[in-house]
Amino acid sequence: MAFSRDLKITLIEDDVAWGDRSANMAQLRRNLQNMPDDTDIVVLPELFSTGMIVESKDAATALAERNSGDTLRELHRLAQEYQVAIVGSFLASTAAQLYNRAFFVEPNGDDTLYDKRHLFAMGGEDAVYNRGITAAPIIRFRGFNLKLVVCYDLRFPVFCRNVKCGYDVLLVVANWPKAREAAWTTLLKARAIENQCYVCAVNRCGTDPQGVEYGQGSSLVVDFKGKVLAQRMTSPIITAELSPARLAQFRERFPAWRDADDFELK
Repeated sequence: MAFSRDLKITLIEDDVAWGDRSANMAQLRRNLQNMPDDTDIVVLPELFSTGMIVESKDAATALAERNSGDTLRELHRLAQEYQVAIVGSFLASTAAQLYNRAFFVEPNGDDTLYDKRHLFAMGGEDAVYNRGITAAPIIRFRGFNLKLVVCYDLRFPVFCRNVKCGYDVLLVVANWPKAREAAWTTLLKARAIENQCYVCAVNRCGTDPQGVEYGQGSSLVVDFKGKVLAQRMTSPIITAELSPARLAQFRERFPAWRDADDFELK
């Protein structure tokens, strides 16, 4: 990677008002007012504007939006206002099909969208949402290459594999239950170590209407050695600085990436 300045990334770990886009957008606006002024990227939980609606396809359809809808429109406005990139996922509708659609919205008006590839069948996600068919995207932003995945994608190391150091930061947006928090933490550290990258992962907190609890403080920033750099203490706003120089030096001193096996993702 080319050397650049440090990247300041802010994670927002918050409860989600179930099915209430207006309340969740208002919460986002309040949090943005309290983040550090020099933040480069803001990362939100999976389905930050509605919650994980899986009780019925009709319920999800009633809340789904097209890419031209209010949620993405407001995210573009906020990204421009604060001069940050905003990352998360929303409940999307395309050609009468529903997707858990991740976004990376840039302050210049560009955006990158990705439909979650691995749907959590044990929680009924596959009965409501359609599976994405593309690989997780890698986005270039302010001197860093960033790969974006969604929740259950994290469990699949081949899908997350960093081929020839193609990305520097793995962004993970999630609704990961507290009952499996030990697996979440272990997988985040494993993805960071095996891919020699930073991992920035945001999980929601609180309890959803189905009684599923999400642990406060589970959102993490992890470095390429698996060391936790930041996590929630009291405020839902968590900020860390990622150093391109430290990452490049580590990859040069310990170039395990050169010995990785070739593979083809289908």
